[in-house]
Amino acid sequence: TNIEGQALTRLGVPAQRIHKVGMGVNPEIVQGGDAAQFRARHSLTGPIIAFIGSVTPDKGTIHLAQAMTQLWAEGRSVELVLAGPTVSEFEHAFARLPVNVQQRVRRIGPVAGEEKRNLLAACSLLAMPSRVDSFGIVYLEAWACGKPVIGARAGGVTEVIRDGETGFLVPWGDVPALANAIGRLLDDPNLAYRLGQAGHEQVIQQHTW
Repeated sequence: TNIEGQALTRLGVPAQRIHKVGMGVNPEIVQGGDAAQFRARHSLTGPIIAFIGSVTPDKGTIHLAQAMTQLWAEGRSVELVLAGPTVSEFEHAFARLPVNVQQRVRRIGPVAGEEKRNLLAACSLLAMPSRVDSFGIVYLEAWACGKPVIGARAGGVTEVIRDGETGFLVPWGDVPALANAIGRLLDDPNLAYRLGQAGHEQVIQQHTW
């Protein structure tokens, strides 16, 4: 991203030696999933909030669980699916959450191929409120499937997600703001659709190989 290039320039790298290549996806690899199959396999009935990536606290996974706790307390029937390999730091933090919260978070491990396509088809939105991603290619994958995304206002992600246009950006670690962003997209299907379609157009125009 340009943000990274500017940071390197401030560190002394000559601007003429910096070339932004960008990132891309092949949409057909992630499109065409079977939402019903994913729901049946994991016994899920409510709207699905998906996280796909390394399951670490720095990627906002604990904040996601805490935001879901707030939504569940409001009486919402919504599911959180964490898909990806976990690290010990997450395990320690997750173990400190209330047991009833731990039991409601669906942790399905790494996904690829058909299972990943099915999850992207089944979810209402993708949330990865990370402070350590320089880009976040999973946002492109979600957009390729027409899904809105939520990221953190941190690092290069602020150049990838257009806040209020292709998804939402929230301050890293701000659990109430994260819960509010999720709630807005769940409560307003038309808004979610518009953001997802705008993201899809961004992928098709700028981010395919």
